[in-house]
Amino acid sequence: MRDGSESIALRLLCTTDLHGHVLPWDYLAGRRDPRIGLSRLVPLIRAHRLRQPNVMLFDNGDFLQGNPMTDAETERLAQGGPGPHAVVAAMNALDYDAGTLGNHEFNQGLPVLRRVLRGFGHPLTSSNLTLAPGSGAPLVPPGLLLRRRLTRRDGRQALLRIGVIGVAPPQTAEWDRLRLGGQLLAEDMVLAARRQAAELRTRGADIVVLLAHSGPGVARPQQGAENAGRALAALADIDALFLGHTHSLLPDPQRAGSEPAFARPTAQAGRFGSHLGVIDLDLWRAAPGAPWHSRGAGRIEAPTARGCDAATALPVRRAHRAALAALRRPVGHSTLPIDSHFALVAPDRSLQLAADALRAAAQRMLKGRAEAALPLLVAVRPFCTGGHGGAGHYLSLPAGMLTERHLQALHPHPDRLCLTVVDRAALLDWLERGAALFCRVLPGRRDQPLIDPSRPPYGFEVIDGLGWRIDPSRPAGQGRVGDLRHEGRPVGPADRFVIAMTSHHLGGDGPLPRRLRAGQLPIEGPLLREALRAHLVTGPVTPRPRPSWRFAALPGTAAWFDAPPEARKAAAGVASRQITPVGPADDGYHRFQLRFGPEGVAHPIDSGPRLGYGGPARTRTPRCPAAMTP
Repeated sequence: MRDGSESIALRLLCTTDLHGHVLPWDYLAGRRDPRIGLSRLVPLIRAHRLRQPNVMLFDNGDFLQGNPMTDAETERLAQGGPGPHAVVAAMNALDYDAGTLGNHEFNQGLPVLRRVLRGFGHPLTSSNLTLAPGSGAPLVPPGLLLRRRLTRRDGRQALLRIGVIGVAPPQTAEWDRLRLGGQLLAEDMVLAARRQAAELRTRGADIVVLLAHSGPGVARPQQGAENAGRALAALADIDALFLGHTHSLLPDPQRAGSEPAFARPTAQAGRFGSHLGVIDLDLWRAAPGAPWHSRGAGRIEAPTARGCDAATALPVRRAHRAALAALRRPVGHSTLPIDSHFALVAPDRSLQLAADALRAAAQRMLKGRAEAALPLLVAVRPFCTGGHGGAGHYLSLPAGMLTERHLQALHPHPDRLCLTVVDRAALLDWLERGAALFCRVLPGRRDQPLIDPSRPPYGFEVIDGLGWRIDPSRPAGQGRVGDLRHEGRPVGPADRFVIAMTSHHLGGDGPLPRRLRAGQLPIEGPLLREALRAHLVTGPVTPRPRPSWRFAALPGTAAWFDAPPEARKAAAGVASRQITPVGPADDGYHRFQLRFGPEGVAHPIDSGPRLGYGGPARTRTPRCPAAMTP
């Protein structure tokens, strides 16, 4: 017992960013994955409940969207099918105490979300995402006050009031603005959490747990920041903090002892059910009726045993089988194999295929509009390029029939196609941000990394229709991008373009997102996946990469990147050129060297027919690991 007469040990558990992954199955790869799945966490949760008298279980959002099974279930409900959603039924089997909403819960609009929420057996909260006046009843309350009878260390019972609040990125209202029709209002996470925590304290909360669908962030973020974990941890009325959204692990076992401490006990449990967040709180008070005080520590745990819980898996079994059957359906045909092994270092068929599909959809959207007279550009992101954030996916599609599984792998996210008008300044800002992916390369050195592993590869984009040069010897953000051209002509300050992009580009409060929102055309486009499907069903595709960007010539300079071992076969045809296999790397990857051209000449990467990129490539490109959008 601590300093006073009453003491309680309370264990808080939390899942986050499940993205519909109940079973240990990778739908895009078409195989079992023992590293993921809510059902494999159940024995761990059950063991905690058996060992500890006081255990509470929470979920930190993004439970609804993220794989073909859960997306199909959401569509079933949208078409009037009976509830509950299969993922919700699986979560109900675990007796959660409370949860919150993540940004992806809003992807399919408010009517579908309301139907999903009606199936939950536990309460949910959202403190900073609210509905505009006239939009109907609130989705969930801004805060919860749960009454729990807990066992003290002396064996007696004590009634505690547990406050629970939840926040999510304010950019959620922008990411799905057209789908939500302006009905969702968003407040800064820190301001909303501070206000709601104080309100729960005035209502009698003994402790307050904050479910923040936010990454660690910084101590003093700008208002409206997407990741504000450290600022949230510093709030005076918070006793425990669970983070999410960025799919990170916290405490990170790879950086043990090197990360600065949080002001409150904090944990973040990765994604897809890979880990369980655990916070142990030591509660005490000096006398009955006195305020409770808390102290504690956070950690993450991963299951050690294989297998999954049958009771949790049962509610999704029907949906799982239906998803597997749907993923086998043919959707098109490619005359060439499509892989993403070198998507960050050489011309890439997968990105070109996506650009061709989005261009066709954008042209249909522009039909009859004045903006159709402007040149059309298409921004495409490399999603399946490795393991950043634990994604671990590469595309490897054979020539021949393409199935629904292949289509979903080409674009795994439910983003919609949006159009906006941009100028040269916006394009340079856009490309400069993407070029920050590369480490600063020192001229004359040959053994140096090319890719900055702290930056997600999907931040680097190919803008189909433009050509530009990247000089990685310059500091990131300081003029790396130059020689911006359209159809061979330098782009001038007065030039205007329509650019097709994903709805995710519209979030954020930086200069670029504000420019994109200001020029956005009021047309709701299709899901990017639907645009791909419409392109594939028109007939066989032969995606051949067009010229786009290149590296500046840096004589006598080279850098290394990692790619899958299978890429060695492709690289064998260019061993004497600019990409050369080096040897095995960490985590099952293989290391390759990229040379920045011979003395005084900026040669493109010549991938050649043996690389399977459709003949000599006229672009230069490099980099590796990769991720999926949070």
